[in-house]
Amino acid sequence: MAAESHAQEAQGRPAVAVVVPCYNAQATLAVTLASLSEQGAALETIVIDDGSTDGSVPIGRRFAPDVRLVEQAHQGVSAARNRGIAETTAQWLLFLDADDALMPWTVAKRLETAKLTDADVVLCDWRETLGDGQGNLTPGALRQCDWSALRDDAERAIASHVWATTSAILYRRDLVEKIGGFRLDLPVIQDARFLFDAAHRGARFAHSDHVGAQYRILPNSLSRRDPARFWRDALVNGRQIEALWREQNALGAARRETLRDIYDHAARALFAAGDAAYFEAEAAQGGLGLPLSRRSRVTAPAARLLGLRAARTLLALAGRS
Repeated sequence: MAAESHAQEAQGRPAVAVVVPCYNAQATLAVTLASLSEQGAALETIVIDDGSTDGSVPIGRRFAPDVRLVEQAHQGVSAARNRGIAETTAQWLLFLDADDALMPWTVAKRLETAKLTDADVVLCDWRETLGDGQGNLTPGALRQCDWSALRDDAERAIASHVWATTSAILYRRDLVEKIGGFRLDLPVIQDARFLFDAAHRGARFAHSDHVGAQYRILPNSLSRRDPARFWRDALVNGRQIEALWREQNALGAARRETLRDIYDHAARALFAAGDAAYFEAEAAQGGLGLPLSRRSRVTAPAARLLGLRAARTLLALAGRS
């Protein structure tokens, strides 16, 4: 309960653990950690350095004793976050990427929302900042979740389009432990899947109506560098979610359409990339028992008959790719 977090603070124990996974983030880590001041709440802050080879570790050490630094061999962001969960004890968890930042007093505002609503997941709004890779930032769009969709069917909404940067989300530890941590098999979209798993576990969501985080978008992010990898992750995630819904006999018409859209978008991107996972995406669409998109009705037979590379060439010449 939210009362537990207030009791923790009354006893001098932080109510919120801030977990900062870090890998070669020397250009941004100091700004990220400095943003943890003026939060209006006691914090248990831990940086999990995931095998950095730059100057990240000395920067993290500069913030001691307010920040604890733990080093490990490079294992990826999910493993780093999971290590942070295990190394902390506060009743609430906030996962702050090493290139993002918090706005002043956002933690206190989120805790107040949790107290008033008894939510398990508290989300605030966030501001995008656009980086050019040279340290220059331009203010971007203000973002907020689609709360209407989230309230209607949280699992379907998150599976399809509802997402928030981890720095805009506060999770109750009991819920995090039920989920079992961030998935290691979805290296690109693990944060989106974690939010879905919260909904799947029956989490209560609440909106803390303020801009509480800055989310940095970089031109060399993994999803931009390797879109095929992103969509392979999205395909795996969709198949796993479909299996969960089928197991619970919860795969209604609206959820089938959501999955079809996921598989269709994945098929489009994977076909364009010439990635063999395209065939799995098309098979997944067909397994839902719904009509295929018009594009899939063209590309699927061509790819099966001619092979993926030849089909791409043919359809490009025909102006259909």
